[in-house]
This record gives sequence, structure tokens and C-alpha cells, in this order.
Amino acid sequence: MSPELNVLQVLGRSAGGIARHVAHLTEALDGDGLSVDVAGPTDLPVAMPKPIIPLDIPDGPRGHARAVRRLRSYLHQGDYDVVHAHGLRAGIDAALAARRANQPSLLTVHNLVRADVSGRAKAMLYKPAEPLSVRLSARTFAVSEDIARHLRSISPRGAAKIEVLYLGIGDAPQTVRDSAAVRKEAGVGDGARMIVTAARLSAQKALPVMLRALARLPDDVVLVVLGRGPDEDELKTLALTLGLEPRVRWLGWRDDIADFLAAADVFCLSSNWEGVPLAAQEAILLGTPVVSTAVGGMRELIADRSSGRLVDKGDDAQLAGALDEVLGSAPIAERYAGQALTNLRRRFSTPRMLARLKDAYAWHAR
Repeated sequence: MSPELNVLQVLGRSAGGIARHVAHLTEALDGDGLSVDVAGPTDLPVAMPKPIIPLDIPDGPRGHARAVRRLRSYLHQGDYDVVHAHGLRAGIDAALAARRANQPSLLTVHNLVRADVSGRAKAMLYKPAEPLSVRLSARTFAVSEDIARHLRSISPRGAAKIEVLYLGIGDAPQTVRDSAAVRKEAGVGDGARMIVTAARLSAQKALPVMLRALARLPDDVVLVVLGRGPDEDELKTLALTLGLEPRVRWLGWRDDIADFLAAADVFCLSSNWEGVPLAAQEAILLGTPVVSTAVGGMRELIADRSSGRLVDKGDDAQLAGALDEVLGSAPIAERYAGQALTNLRRRFSTPRMLARLKDAYAWHAR
């Protein structure tokens, strides 16, 4: 019996979190009354459960007409009932292609264009993308209340079709190695305490704040950085300047992030802004306490001094104090981790997320 609906997931260049989410959706929904394909760059940092349909959505303002034409061709060839795009630029290009093909296009907004994240010039250039993506899409999912409020404020006419959809991620990710093996690979000695962060090395993640916080902590605290990005050389230079070179491990992109999250004493984010990052959710599922800046959707994921620690962005002294508290007390760390897991399972339900998406696909395809 043939599937009831054909769905095409569309994404641009992803730092990892969006691609991992799309991979999860595809694996969970494909074959469950749906046929789900993925169109995006073939060099995504995350493996997809099905072959990727090649599509390059440019980061800059040029080249989108070509992407729309190619995507429209795919829509005709694949006889898709619904298009589901992830990210603002993917959302605009997908909606334009779907409109010409007379097909509905849904959008999930994972991040916003902010001056303190992208820089003032880029934020001004891309500012029109937010209301335009909402206007062109049949329905817009925001991954946090913070994002939804912003989209409603800049798209009041489209407010009725904007809704929050928390990105449940299911069971704890599978780990392959035990903590001892992971720490040995990272060069973290016996008795040392390990902070792990998983982030694109860019302005949004504010890694200089984390490095300065690390400099305030005892010498037995080691930071493991999982990720790459445009600021990598600058960050390594700062670590050297601060005398932190022996205490920072730059491991790049990893397929085994779960192993490091499970082995960590604490997972940390120093970001200027976040949606609801997948790595933070995975850390919680794996029983690792979270310390983060109180930005974006992190305030919906963590309650300060109840299920983790939240501090003001840009304040390395506050971040160091919060890290020191969690690293210095196993009972506090365990209490935070346990409460965070309880909250995550209640609020970020994977079955609820998948059911809502299936309902949305069916409603818009009829």
C-alpha cells in the first residue's frame, strides 16, 4: 500500500542542530503513513537516514532564483503533497517554489536574525526575511516562545498562523564509549573536571566569555570544545593569551557528541542568543547538568537554581561562579540534572511533536 502523503523536508547549510533535527524527523516519520525526503546540501555535518536530494540554498542574497527553480523541479518530479522548510532562507525559497507548484509550504524557525549574533550589517540586510518567510508560508512553527513572540511582533497579520512547536528529541542518544575512554581521548586526566560545549565557533556562541570564565576556575577544570566555525583561529589565540592552552581541547565536529555529553561534569553554553539547542536537550537526557546564559529558549528549558544555572550573557564572572557551584557539589549537580530531565519530558514531548506535525501535514495537504 502506497504512503498517504509525500513530504519534502528542505534545509540550507546547517551548523548541526537543524540538520540533526531534520534527520530525526525523517527517521521517525518516514514509513509511518508518510514518505519523507530531504533536500539540502550534500555535505551536511549530520548523516541523513535517506539519500539527500541536492539543493544549495545560498547564505547571501544572490542565487536564490536558481535554488527556487531547482526546488520547483523536485516538487514536480516527486509529486510531494507538503513542503516543510527549516530556517528563514530555506523557508522563503521553499515557499516560492511551492506556491508556483500550487503546494503548501510549512516553516520551522529555529533561529532569528539578530545584530548581536550576526552583526549589525547582516542583521539589517536580512531583517525583511523574517516577516517575508512568515507571510509566504502556510504555517510557521517557532521552536520557542521567545521566537514566537518576536515573529508575531514583526508579522502581526500572520500571527494566527504562528505557533510554538518544541522540538522533542526522544530517548537519550546512544553512547558508544564509557566516560573513561572519552576522557582519555580528550586528554582529561584522573581527578580533573570536564566542561563540554558543542557550538559553532561564531559570534552567536560568545566563546570568549566561556574562555574567560574558565580562566577564573581552578587549574583542574578542562574545557572540551566540539565544533568549528569562522572564529576558531581567534578563539585559539585568545586561549593562548589567557594561558589556557593546556586546559582547552579543540576537537572539531564530532559524530559522537553524545559520548562527550555523557562524560562531562557539566554542559555549558555562553551564547548571546539560542533557540532551544539540541545539544542542551541531549545533555539533559544523558543526566548531565547544564549551565548557560539566560537567552532565548534556554529560559524555557532551564530554571535557574532549580533545573540548572542561568546567568547574564557576556558576564564571565557570573558564568564562572555558576560553573564552580555545579562542579563543586555532586548533590547540587545531581539535583539540577534530575529536575531538568523531569521538566524536559513533560514539556518537550517527542510523541506530541511528531503527532502535531503529522496532523499539520495532513491538514494542509487536503
